[in-house]
Amino acid sequence: MKRKTIVAVALLSILLTACAGREGQEVVSDSTVSTLVVTEEITTTEDAIETSDVTVPESVTVPDIKPLTVDDPYTFNVHVCPKKLYDAYGPEEWESFFNLCDALEAGEDSFECSSRDAYEWCFSGGPLSKYYPVARFYVTADYINGYQNGIGHFTYDIPKEEFMQKQKDFEQLVVDILNENIRKDYTDFEKCVALYEYMVTNYTYDYVQCANNDVEIMNTLPKDSFGTYRTFRDKEGICDNLSAVYNFLLLQCGVEAVQFEGQNHAWTYVTIDGEGYFIDPTWGLHSDCFHDLDYFMMTEADREPYFGDDMHPVMFYYEHKNKDVDFSATDDKYAVLHGGDFVALDTENKILYYDLYGELKEFHYEA
Repeated sequence: MKRKTIVAVALLSILLTACAGREGQEVVSDSTVSTLVVTEEITTTEDAIETSDVTVPESVTVPDIKPLTVDDPYTFNVHVCPKKLYDAYGPEEWESFFNLCDALEAGEDSFECSSRDAYEWCFSGGPLSKYYPVARFYVTADYINGYQNGIGHFTYDIPKEEFMQKQKDFEQLVVDILNENIRKDYTDFEKCVALYEYMVTNYTYDYVQCANNDVEIMNTLPKDSFGTYRTFRDKEGICDNLSAVYNFLLLQCGVEAVQFEGQNHAWTYVTIDGEGYFIDPTWGLHSDCFHDLDYFMMTEADREPYFGDDMHPVMFYYEHKNKDVDFSATDDKYAVLHGGDFVALDTENKILYYDLYGELKEFHYEA
């Protein structure tokens, strides 16, 4: 299966005959459409970009294009979390966690914290791992004396200057990924597509970690041998890490994303225009068995044959307070993409091109 990333599309009229899609897909026949432009990657340099080796009909030309320029670049957002989890837990926990993030940014070792429960929640593993991952294995809480009179204390496990440099490098890595793959004027759907293709093109599954994924073995490894930060850095990991990376990138560019997990797998749940969908960046990785859009924008019914109802949103340390947060996924407007491989995205005309068993198809999506 060919691999390619998000692209810009040049507009040159050509004659293209396309076959009818699946049920509900628009049929294009002997109509004029835009020339398809495919590139391996988007950078902010002036270097030439090689075209993809994706197979497209002879009538579709694939010229070189200049790199995408970023006029309004992304910057790192220290305070990211899914709105649904914010609603599930409430402001006391999350505002305490954001205070912790601010303290880490400044190299401090204490932060304002609403309660002992909130203090323990901040350091329970999940919040730091998912939303401030460099600190997950480099700071330590004192669960006995660390919280006193509205102030939480912690210590650094490596020299503070080394930690702050790691965080600085991590933030630069994140904004580079965003600025090389998406623009701020992309819709949430386009951001999901672009970052999904970035993930499935650039990351690999860590079978060694998967085989050794138990507490006793993990405790013998260096702290940065696993986890979200390590997957960002080395571009490999297991499902928990891969979905966490994808979620974090989406949250950084304003898309609502939260991790779902079961006994044996972790996926991503996104909310777009009020509708929920499942996306699996792990099973979207390069495979001779699967197509990269098979597990993109799925419903609960799509997911159920694989895991039944053994999936739930990741909750940290203790049960969340609000039981009424909606995590449903019933809208099937993107089902036509399943079975296909991504080819290119025309963000001007709102068309996703994909290869369905050797035939080039168009999916017209809403602005």
